[in-house]
Amino acid sequence: YNRYELAAALVQKRYELEKNMLRTSLWSGVTAFYDGLIFLAMAHNSTEFEWSSKISNVMSNVKKFEQIGKSNNEHKLLLLEAEINSRIGEKYNALKKYQLAIVAAEKNGFTHEQAIANERAADFFLRNNDKATASQYYGEANSLYLKWGAQGKADDLCKNIPF
Repeated sequence: YNRYELAAALVQKRYELEKNMLRTSLWSGVTAFYDGLIFLAMAHNSTEFEWSSKISNVMSNVKKFEQIGKSNNEHKLLLLEAEINSRIGEKYNALKKYQLAIVAAEKNGFTHEQAIANERAADFFLRNNDKATASQYYGEANSLYLKWGAQGKADDLCKNIPF
C-alpha cells in the first residue's frame, strides 16, 4: 500500500529482534525479497547512502536463494535487478528485467509477485513520463491482484494511481 517508511521501520525492528535469536526465519528468501523492494522504494525517494548497503546485503541473500530454488526465486531476483537498474538510470536494462521478472513469475505460478512486478514496472514508466505504458502495467497489476484475491490491494491501486 506504498507505506514504505512504516515498512522500513518494521524491517529494522525485525532485524533487531533477529539479532537475539539463535536462528532466523526459514522464510529468509521471501523476507529478503520484500526487504529489497522496501529498501529500493526508499532509495527512489531518498539520497541517503544507507539504503545502498542494505540493498547490497539483500541482493546477496536473494542470489543465494535463486541458486537453491530457481523456480521460486528467479523472478524475485530479476525484479530487484530491474529496480536497481531503474535507480541507477539504466532504463533499457531495467525494462528488460521487469519484463523477464513478469514472465518468470507467471511461468512459475506466482500471481501475487507477477502483480507486484507489473505495478513496479508501471511505477518505472510513470517516473519516466510514459503514462500510457504505465496505465497498461497498472491495469495488468490490478487484474492480477484481483485474480489472486487481493481486493483491498486492487482497490487501493485504483484509488492511488496518480493520473
